[in-house]
Amino acid sequence: MKQNKKGFTLIELLAVIVILAIIALIAVPVIMNIISSARKSAFEDTAYGLINAGEMYYASALLNDGITGTKTFEFTEGGNIPEGLNVKGDMPKSGVLEVTKDGKTALAITNGDLCIIKGYNDSKIQVLEEFETCELPAKTLSELARKNDFAESINACATSGTCAVGTKFALEVAPGNIQNFYVVSDTNNKVTLIMDRNIGEPVEWTNKDDYIAAGGTEDGFGGSGANDKGPITVLNYLENQTANWTNIEVKNYTLTDSQYGTMTRTNARARMLTLTEANAIIEYSWSYANLNESVIAYWTSSSDTGTSDYVMFVTTYGYVNSDMAGNTNGVRPVIELSK
Repeated sequence: MKQNKKGFTLIELLAVIVILAIIALIAVPVIMNIISSARKSAFEDTAYGLINAGEMYYASALLNDGITGTKTFEFTEGGNIPEGLNVKGDMPKSGVLEVTKDGKTALAITNGDLCIIKGYNDSKIQVLEEFETCELPAKTLSELARKNDFAESINACATSGTCAVGTKFALEVAPGNIQNFYVVSDTNNKVTLIMDRNIGEPVEWTNKDDYIAAGGTEDGFGGSGANDKGPITVLNYLENQTANWTNIEVKNYTLTDSQYGTMTRTNARARMLTLTEANAIIEYSWSYANLNESVIAYWTSSSDTGTSDYVMFVTTYGYVNSDMAGNTNGVRPVIELSK
């Protein structure tokens, strides 16, 4: 007996293909989300594992001599475990883990796709899927405050209330590097502080090479300097001297002056004192302390509105005066920190 054999028609095959395509459109995103979620969860486990390892490092250090400053563990693309850190598993592609002498931890790590950060006072990590750079959260005043002979205690205003002008703070501007500061102002939880001394060597407010590079002329600079291009030389020097203050967040500072107009300095950790700030604190002896016969002043960022070649500075005699921009004086770092 002969049997009829019948296959799929073209319409039926097309229907099957369409159904499979629909299934794929539904299933693929679901699968990718599962994979992405698994990778995210694994990286979160890595972060918490590193935090636990940092806490174990601190506990172990207490059994010996403790740690005198912030300990920083760096992670590189090689995947090596930093020396002194007892942890297992995959390492981040890059990042840092910090442990303070008080046992607080901060973290900023990336696997290339995600960035995980945790501040010193945070109880949980934060996962960033969109980021330009993966860096530690900006350190607050209370996180950087230390005790020394200058500041024998940490003022309560570091966390609440308003810091009075002249309040002393010893701040760890970089791991193991503690500098002394006075409060200039405290507004809306932003504290402005000035270091208790000049940094580095005396420097010109602006020199001839920097002046010409900024568009000035040799005749315009004259024999005593010019103030219409701004404090270029002293700012370059200040930013170079404070570039290793890694605990201080980089900022974009804008200077505005009637002589040179507006200047914006990007990614700077410190700035100069303004004339308005100088006049507000000049009544306090600490505002002109630690000057001497060889360096009797430090520059402000402001020019002298009455002349084209004079700029303002704070002197050891306790007043604000002006000097030629081509002369040399000290530079005193001013920083801004949040509470």
